[in-house]
Amino acid sequence: MKVFKYILLCLTSCGAMSGYAQNAKNKVVEKDSLLSKTQEIGEVVVTAQESRGLSAASVIEKHAMEHLQPSSFSDILELLPGGRSHDPDLNSPNTIRLREAGSPSGYTTTSLGTSFVVDGAPISTNANMQFVAGAWDEATTSRENMNAGVDMRSISTDDIEKVEVVRGIPSVEYGDLTSGLVKIERKKGGNDWNARLKADMGSKLFYLAKGFEWTPHEMTLNLSVDYLNAKADPRNRLENYKRLTFSARLGKTWTTGRHQLSLFSNLDYTGSFDNDKVDPDLNNQAEDAYKSQYNKVGFNVKLDLSPLKRTWFKTFNLMLSSSYEDNLIERSKLVQLTRQSVAATSMVAGEHDGVVLPYKYQAYHNVDGKPFYFFAKLNGKFQIPSDVISNTLLLGMDWNLDKNFGKGQVYDMERPLYATSMSLRPRSLSSIPSNQQWALYAEERLTLPFAGHSLEVVGGIRGTQMLNLAEGFRMKGKFYWDPRVNVGLTFPKFMVGNRISFVRISGGVGEHTKFPTMDQLYPDPVYLDLTQLNYYHANAAYRRVNIMTYVIDPTNKNLTPARNLKWEVSTDVNIGGNRLSVTLFRENMTSGFRSQSYYAPYTYKWYDTSGIDADALVGPPSLDGLPYELRKELMGYSYYTNGSQTLKRGVEYTFSSRRIEKLMTRLTINGAWFRTTYRNSMVETYRPSAVIGNKQIQYVGYYKNDGGSMNEMLNTNFTLDTDIPRLKLGFSISAQCLWYTMKQNTEVSNYPTSYMDNDGVMHDWKEGDENDLYLKYLVRTYSAGYYALSRVPFSMNVNFKVTKKLFADRLNIALFCNKLLDYTPEYEVNGVTIRRHVTPYFGLEMNVKI
Repeated sequence: MKVFKYILLCLTSCGAMSGYAQNAKNKVVEKDSLLSKTQEIGEVVVTAQESRGLSAASVIEKHAMEHLQPSSFSDILELLPGGRSHDPDLNSPNTIRLREAGSPSGYTTTSLGTSFVVDGAPISTNANMQFVAGAWDEATTSRENMNAGVDMRSISTDDIEKVEVVRGIPSVEYGDLTSGLVKIERKKGGNDWNARLKADMGSKLFYLAKGFEWTPHEMTLNLSVDYLNAKADPRNRLENYKRLTFSARLGKTWTTGRHQLSLFSNLDYTGSFDNDKVDPDLNNQAEDAYKSQYNKVGFNVKLDLSPLKRTWFKTFNLMLSSSYEDNLIERSKLVQLTRQSVAATSMVAGEHDGVVLPYKYQAYHNVDGKPFYFFAKLNGKFQIPSDVISNTLLLGMDWNLDKNFGKGQVYDMERPLYATSMSLRPRSLSSIPSNQQWALYAEERLTLPFAGHSLEVVGGIRGTQMLNLAEGFRMKGKFYWDPRVNVGLTFPKFMVGNRISFVRISGGVGEHTKFPTMDQLYPDPVYLDLTQLNYYHANAAYRRVNIMTYVIDPTNKNLTPARNLKWEVSTDVNIGGNRLSVTLFRENMTSGFRSQSYYAPYTYKWYDTSGIDADALVGPPSLDGLPYELRKELMGYSYYTNGSQTLKRGVEYTFSSRRIEKLMTRLTINGAWFRTTYRNSMVETYRPSAVIGNKQIQYVGYYKNDGGSMNEMLNTNFTLDTDIPRLKLGFSISAQCLWYTMKQNTEVSNYPTSYMDNDGVMHDWKEGDENDLYLKYLVRTYSAGYYALSRVPFSMNVNFKVTKKLFADRLNIALFCNKLLDYTPEYEVNGVTIRRHVTPYFGLEMNVKI
């Protein structure tokens, strides 16, 4: 706190000195200077603004990001309605959740279905298959991001000029999404050197950029490099996250007598590195390390052709984008077993001998992925020239290809790292077919003025088909259509205090479709290993383990795309520069992707070793003539299905006042009420782990309701931002109020509707089955306490940010302190007092422009 007060005092003192020097130099003050300054102040916006378009969207400009001082893109989300500042968590993937309360596992389609578009090129993660097979430890599983969308840690914010987050219904130009659209535009042009140095409690960031602009030749070039080093705990140097990015962006425009042709080309590199290692001095000198390397090189080119005169033809656009990634996970650990374990090494179905593992060995497990993405888009905009009606017809098509050329899981099958949980084997990812989609779309944008009103209509349809599918897939040859419509009516403008005011109401409805990823379409084969013989001998050379292996293809050819139906109604009221936007929305996605269990009986031999003469052996015992009995075992595996429902309802609101001239201050209020319901619409299976007679229960129950949850939250952020041009000082105070959060689990069936025996025969559940010696274990007990409403009451954090410009705006110093003040009262749950506390999080940065 002393350091914070000292820095603030220095900034204020510098501001006062700067203001004094300016007054001393300019003794004559023009009459209209105050007005001009006020107009300049009005252009400074440090919060997200609601878009002027028909769909609910937030626009975040460069100045707002500079004031926020982000380290990664996830920091920007606090500016959205319903957003709140959080301490950076850069040691695990950061995924996006729009219009959502809660983030339970099994419902990642919402983040997977949010599309990120950078300079017109979408970021695809469909070929990402980076996961460690069989992993159960948090150090590994907490860093996995497969089938969860874009990891926002990898997106640097320093080159970004503007971000538009479309929470509502986007144009049909954008597809393969369900939840929302994030459009990122990066800086073009300029001639300055720009450098940024930032340090906070968990990370350090360095950024350097140079712009080139040749105005006579209408050409620009921008070069930049960014480096981030973050630690979960500054005291622990063995766990860190690093990011390195490089970008080169070229723009060129040619103008002829009738047309203008613009070329934009980008070359980008992103490196993202996760490291976690247990100190050998604290782990009995045992090695336990995790490393993840993500290296991506991307290139895209865009051509825009437009006429200089107004005609029926408006623009022609061509976009080509490609990227290649070289990803590697390295996991090493000293394995120490407490009982004899066996490694199954067969890659084919049938009987084979397993390998008896030593009780202690060093294991290494790598995952090699090399995703390649290609995207092409071609569209044109046309119009009927008119002085009365504004209209634009958009026609276009796009095609994308996703392919992975990696080796996949790479490890020694005779020394597996996860010896007790391996049901997979190595598979080359290059053997998986490519994921391809193509789409056609058409959209009409119409503005019709009448009687002082203005009617805006945007309506279109998008049809998408998945290509390169084998026979038998339900999606093969089928188009999925996404109709989307937005309508807005602006009432006649009126004057309030000599200022123009207006009121607009709008609404929209639309379908949105997200296709399965490569892992969901072509999952790894499942290997079910059943031990038939486990003969132990004092002489290790005489031991033998025989295994029956079944190879299962878990591909679900009935898998369909996830589809989300959205509708929203909003109003936009602007009274003399004071603007209020309110949006009521509902989203219902009933076909989200999830993992489901399937059980079936599998037959194997159980050898009787009682007749083996251990003293007569000269090697491992032979199976020839060894008596056995045929047994059956119920075993399960997971497959992907469309079983997750996510129902979102809520209200978003944003109020932004005019800047108060005398105080040079603007008030912004934004927030949201979200209610999100999660539900599994598939029949759930459950096999009890109870053991009777030295054997696990041989029944599997099928349950109608597997529960879910209802999550609700209400928050409001009050932001006062002040900009003083004479002092070149800006600061903001934000009170972020979380009025409450609430969660309630939905019904879980205690009794099954049916069950399977170890012959694979299905039986209906009958009254009295709960008294059976074995069937009673199928009864699950969820008490009333499980369904009790959990409510967390009001809490508030106060955040402070300040920026100061020096040396003719060449140097900008900024400071932030989140949770500078807080109000988090204690509350009771079932007679137990819950005490809450927060820790301030602060940082300082310096921006230099030369």
